[in-house]
Amino acid sequence: MNINNKSDFFASIFLFFTGIIFYFIIIPQEIVLEDQAVIGPDLLPNLCIILITFLSVLLFFKSIKKGNQDEINNEKLIDEEGDNNRMLLQTRIGFSLIEIKRVTFLSLSILISILLFTYVDVLTSSIFLILSTCLVCGLKKIWVVISLSAGLLSLAYFLLYQVLGTAVG
Repeated sequence: MNINNKSDFFASIFLFFTGIIFYFIIIPQEIVLEDQAVIGPDLLPNLCIILITFLSVLLFFKSIKKGNQDEINNEKLIDEEGDNNRMLLQTRIGFSLIEIKRVTFLSLSILISILLFTYVDVLTSSIFLILSTCLVCGLKKIWVVISLSAGLLSLAYFLLYQVLGTAVG
């Protein structure tokens, strides 16, 4: 078995086993099912874990090489183009300063959003998280993200309050 991308390979295995552990052990122990509920409280976490496990299987198959055909194509590409393509095929090691800054600012914005969620309000936290991640990632058309987020939040509100008649907050 030839591995195309080792980080994707190991991440897919880790996510698969994490999904299995969550689905069969953690979610049933942590979420109490009640007979009165039309939709069980474990529905959304189970759907998310099933989706994550399915995507990890897809990542696993993507990370495996298809065999000798890929090696023949890579050798042919290196022979035709020379050293320039050889440098393109090598992976970059390390992080630049801008990447480290963005990860730090994203982590800080998530931390502030968690604190706002805990001590202030859910809406304030979600608005701050959306705007801060847009600014940190350098999105110039913030109105697109805000309109999509507002639409999704409105649809979630309509579904949970009006259709299902449940309380969210």
